[in-house]
Amino acid sequence: MKIKDNLKQPRIGIIGGMGNEAMVDLMTKISSLSAHKECQFVAFGNARLAYKPQEVMQQWRPTDIPELRKFDTAAYTLRFMQYLAVDHLGLACNSAHELFRRILPDIPVTFVDMIKQTAISLQGCQETVLVMGVNSLIESGLYQTALTEQGIKAIQPTIENQAKIMEAIYNPDFGIKTAKITQQAETLLCEVIGDEIAKQGCTKVILGCTELPLALTASSCQRFKAQGMLPEKIDVIDASMALAQALVAVKGHSEPLIQPLATYQGQHLDWATPLVFKVSSLTESIEIQQRIFDYTVDYLTERNQSVVGSYFHLPTLFFSESAMDIEQKLAALDIDIYSDINVLDEIITNKLADYYSDFE
Repeated sequence: MKIKDNLKQPRIGIIGGMGNEAMVDLMTKISSLSAHKECQFVAFGNARLAYKPQEVMQQWRPTDIPELRKFDTAAYTLRFMQYLAVDHLGLACNSAHELFRRILPDIPVTFVDMIKQTAISLQGCQETVLVMGVNSLIESGLYQTALTEQGIKAIQPTIENQAKIMEAIYNPDFGIKTAKITQQAETLLCEVIGDEIAKQGCTKVILGCTELPLALTASSCQRFKAQGMLPEKIDVIDASMALAQALVAVKGHSEPLIQPLATYQGQHLDWATPLVFKVSSLTESIEIQQRIFDYTVDYLTERNQSVVGSYFHLPTLFFSESAMDIEQKLAALDIDIYSDINVLDEIITNKLADYYSDFE
């Protein structure tokens, strides 16, 4: 009877990996909402969805290899989540919505769109809203379109300020993508917001990149205001929280795969078997993923290397221990499943060595 009850629980899917820290941030926000206790979850940090370091900040056509690789990898990732029977899912990356929206019409799983949910949360707003994010997000106009549909005036940063945002996110020495939050990155972002307020008169800012809330948290923004780094009147909108709230509220639905999972592997699929943990809570997932981050940074530092982008992270997957069917499905794919954080001490060095051998 207990298993039957568990199967009735809504199963939330979280796709991360375009910024593994952002996936942790989303899980943290979901865990802060009491309704999440009524749900199962599958969180897949698939770093192979990201651009390789040398591909970042370049213009690619849909027919170029980096885009073909990302398309096939995103499509297979969605099929993988469908295979694991998630009822609905969200994407812990704003800019990736443009790619995933092209694929999702063929995937019978309810998708909770972070960009649309953020715009809906601002219904009735009469103020000017600044959208901050990576170049591809700003150029796509995804937020501008969603906000305009709600009757909200949206603006984007100047060229100079957009360059500062990219520097705060991607700089190899102090950017947020290095898995650390630095004063340099915080200062750049505060300078951008202050300058845009002065030039364009915005009073609200959407953090339209899931790396940005890592540096501009609610508590850090209060500190920046107290220090005079941010104006008191600015309202910072965290899109990740809008997604978290929607994920625990939505009643989704999915259909089983009609073909074996392997048949969905495209020619340009970039796949690495994730490190999988069966966990009792989102909190446990967060603790394990943070430990993996620490091991990764230490491993690379010992070899005079660093985390130079999301692609460098080890793919990980976490699922609720009550989801017994997931355990069986992963076993059918010959994927090892762990359930104790302490096992990391024994396996992580070999896991990282195997993963980075592909980079040589």
